[in-house]
Amino acid sequence: MNFSIMFDKEKCKGCTNCMKRCPTQAIRLIDGKAFINSTKCIHCGECIKICPYSAYTPEPIEWYEEMHYSSYKYKIAIPGTTLYGQFPKKIDICRVQNAILKLGFDYVYDASWAAEIVAKAIAKKIGKEKMIRPLISANCPAAVRLIKNRYPSLMDNLILLKEPMEIGAMMARERAKKLYNLKDDEIGVFYISPCPAKLLAVTDPIGNYKPSVDWVIPLNTIYGDLYREVLSQDNKTCSYPSASGIKWAVSGGQSESAGLNNYIAVNGMENIIQILDEIENGRLNDVDYVEALACVQGCVGGTFNVVNPFVASSNIKNIISCADYECINPDLDRFEELYESGVLKYRLMEENNPNNFNMKEAIERSEKIKEITDLLPGLDCGSCGAPTCSAHAEDVYNNQSKLYDCVVLRANEKR
Repeated sequence: MNFSIMFDKEKCKGCTNCMKRCPTQAIRLIDGKAFINSTKCIHCGECIKICPYSAYTPEPIEWYEEMHYSSYKYKIAIPGTTLYGQFPKKIDICRVQNAILKLGFDYVYDASWAAEIVAKAIAKKIGKEKMIRPLISANCPAAVRLIKNRYPSLMDNLILLKEPMEIGAMMARERAKKLYNLKDDEIGVFYISPCPAKLLAVTDPIGNYKPSVDWVIPLNTIYGDLYREVLSQDNKTCSYPSASGIKWAVSGGQSESAGLNNYIAVNGMENIIQILDEIENGRLNDVDYVEALACVQGCVGGTFNVVNPFVASSNIKNIISCADYECINPDLDRFEELYESGVLKYRLMEENNPNNFNMKEAIERSEKIKEITDLLPGLDCGSCGAPTCSAHAEDVYNNQSKLYDCVVLRANEKR
């Protein structure tokens, strides 16, 4: 797996905040410093948000040099649905789109257009699939990786449709090739992202397809330049976003865009884990759809955003309620063609994971870990370097730790 989060060991003070917050228990404390198990990390960005010492940062992306000094003849920007919510309510969307073009891009394909297409596909899939409930959104890469890592029994519940970022890149690339007779390697597609999970979705996709996005631009790295251009220019002709598709920026908006009624919209990793526990225990099979977004308030809460997620959410809702323009979605009339051709769908990649066991091995492993856990005090104090006693028991089972790394056991042994 590629990595989208950088860790500065010198800045780490061993406070255990990240270890306690990590939803997949991928972080341990070794010799007083945090250590990330990359096979368990889902790149949700929780460690970046919680660390008081800024020891975690997104991996630096040299998108600016790539855009200006590459051999791309045609450069496409795909702004994520959260982008417009980062600007004050008085800022017209046209000004934002023109600011993107002023930075050197040739075309802006709005992610909201692709979101509108994917929303129709979600509604169609739910209507056709009657056996599995609830079906679960696959739009958030971090949530999907959480399910793969921690809830493999729920894999069949996922609606495996490509996210708007990928669909938008695919449609924009196709358009450029037809209009300008360009080859794939002559086109550069740049996605303006709210979160690190989107970086990984491009460099190490969970699906069996080659990503159409070439570069992911962290929103906070381009925001200052965009804001400067927004304030310095007048409106020009532009293509407005889809009011329905732009709802995807906010928790619940995806389900609303698909016209669903019987759904649960959950955001924030702790809340997602609670809902997935409910599903795994068979208590939500009367719900059609679960929209799970890793960040608080939805994608507006992503690590790369600049504005407070509640303010951004309000800005997005204002754009939708005040939309007095006509959105011309360039590909919406192709929905049936796209859906029937299968290009909106994908299969999850098979992984050579040494921790994959058959049922008998999995049961034996679980029983042995429980036996080790029962020897521990159950305090979940973290002093052993693992976030919980059960995580420490798993480390002991995997020969990555020793039972008496538990300070409580050591203290009792000395008595």
